[in-house]
Amino acid sequence: MKKIVYLLCISAPMMFFTSCFEKIDNWYTETSGLDGRYVVATTCEEYSDDDTSIEDGNEVMIYNTAANVNDEIWIDTYVAGDSIKGKFKITGDASGFKGAAGDAQNVRVTTLLIDTDYGLAPFTDAYAGYFRVPTAAGQLNDGLQLYTRITLVEGKIIPKGATTIGGNVSDSVYLKTIMHHDYVQFISYQLPEEEWEEEGVPEFGWQLKPGSNSPADADGYDETWTLAGYRYTGFQEDF
Repeated sequence: MKKIVYLLCISAPMMFFTSCFEKIDNWYTETSGLDGRYVVATTCEEYSDDDTSIEDGNEVMIYNTAANVNDEIWIDTYVAGDSIKGKFKITGDASGFKGAAGDAQNVRVTTLLIDTDYGLAPFTDAYAGYFRVPTAAGQLNDGLQLYTRITLVEGKIIPKGATTIGGNVSDSVYLKTIMHHDYVQFISYQLPEEEWEEEGVPEFGWQLKPGSNSPADADGYDETWTLAGYRYTGFQEDF
């Protein structure tokens, strides 16, 4: 009798877990042929000084969006030390795809203030000493936002199409993109009185002027980036 009771105790949980698994229709995303973590070399046609090799360990993540549809992906990576993350509408499949009409917006934009005395500098408190100090509210200064928009020219992922630097076989990845910059303007504003160093002497700071973005494409700021490599294997010799 004890043996029968014991077997029943095992069978009940097994039936419960089986019924739960049967309710799951799809273990994969709608973009499963593209999804993954890839180790890539990055090459810029216009500015080769910013190129990276496979040994540098730069990575690209490709994954589905919250909508989980087969024609929309996120691409998340770095170029020239800047973080790039864009949501792309695509046509095609893993063997050959490209961005649909319209550029993806980079959700992580680096903003530089252009100062005629000091050149370019990131617009952060750490670089405040590099900027011309405004003397009144409403003064203007030029700036640049890096990689604001991204054109996905083409891409493909080939199963077992790459040999890793460690000699292993993995899926290959190839992406060709065009990165665009925007001109912006900064406008000066009066700092709160409690931030003035001297009582009664107003001080001013810079802030991004709303609506001042304008494409810089015509001035030769486009950058053509190719990212090529292989699916991350997890093996130490492959990075």
